[in-house]
Amino acid sequence: MKTTAFICLSLILCMTFSCAKAEKSSPLFNGKNLDGWTALPGGTWSVKNGAIVGKSPKSEKRHGMLLSNKQYSDFVVTAKFRVIKGNSGFYFRAARVDSKVSVNGFQVEVDQSQMTGGLYETGDRAWVSKPTKEEIPKKNYKPGEWTTLELRAVGRDIEVKINGVVSSKLTNDKGRIKGHFGLQLHGGQDMHVEYKDINIREVVDEHGFVEMFNGKDLTGWQTKGNWVVEKDNVIALQPRAGESGWQRYDAYLTTNRTYADFVIDLEFKFERRGNSGVFMRVGDLENHVTSGFEVQILDTHGKKKFGHHDCGGVIRTSAPKKMVVKPAGEWNHYTITMKGTHLKVVLNDELIQDLDLSKTDMKDRPAQGYISFQDEAKRVWYRNVRIKELK
Repeated sequence: MKTTAFICLSLILCMTFSCAKAEKSSPLFNGKNLDGWTALPGGTWSVKNGAIVGKSPKSEKRHGMLLSNKQYSDFVVTAKFRVIKGNSGFYFRAARVDSKVSVNGFQVEVDQSQMTGGLYETGDRAWVSKPTKEEIPKKNYKPGEWTTLELRAVGRDIEVKINGVVSSKLTNDKGRIKGHFGLQLHGGQDMHVEYKDINIREVVDEHGFVEMFNGKDLTGWQTKGNWVVEKDNVIALQPRAGESGWQRYDAYLTTNRTYADFVIDLEFKFERRGNSGVFMRVGDLENHVTSGFEVQILDTHGKKKFGHHDCGGVIRTSAPKKMVVKPAGEWNHYTITMKGTHLKVVLNDELIQDLDLSKTDMKDRPAQGYISFQDEAKRVWYRNVRIKELK
């Protein structure tokens, strides 16, 4: 019975967190100084008695932030904190922005109230999860006393524990999947907060996803277009003056190697009237359109009647089942699976394509080829581009 119970528990944990494996724990904070962290304007940060101490006066309107220099994706983090005064937060997978708040993304709420342990998304949805009335007494949170935090973020699943009790849990959430850690000093409040024993176990995705960009340059890719690497590993197209049209195939951003069966997972956004596309299994780099498959990226938010050329369409083949692309300027999420003759496309958590390509006019296209992002000489951005090859 014990063996059976253990196997069942293992299967449950595997399904919940995508069979991910945590690596050996390592410190995010060395207990001596702020090496590995950057203090942004607002308040002061110091190290005393092995703890990070953050303070700011009520007159400071900016949200002070101590930001990790590195970015992280999947992990389990443990820490201890105590709030002497004010409202803090433990940010994760955060993006740095130019505002008085300094970052956008999720924070675990860390304050003097029983909302501590909730999840708040700065720059988007605000409160996403709050501790329930049943959870509040169980977590035994006492403001001003040292409290343990455990945060697990693997893929799009997130779990927060305060003093060993689950206070927030999200499954298949749409939020960011990579970014900085940050410790917050809330603006306009007398602040005194302390953190210590901050450790991380990064998680290896045993499903085999790998990042397609290194965050520094375009190694592994080829292009004559003006594609640039921006902050937070965002890949942006900045068209040059006089460029136009879609037949400049050498300006597409194309992998150096070919792929056959795979899952590609990415986020994208575009400017108003934006136009791009994800090309796959391209056999001839002198003509992507006639030698590969394109899943369209186009500013067609809100369109009632749509076809194969609208966002989510497979060009010359199939219109999307639904029009779920977001307005210009907002991030969208594609998961595209190519397996043999089967093509499946999920956009913003909605299945919009499920095709047997052998039954379409594209049946004679290559079974292996390059992956490309189209240059239509219109601003477009990609981020969190990952691929998993299938056997």
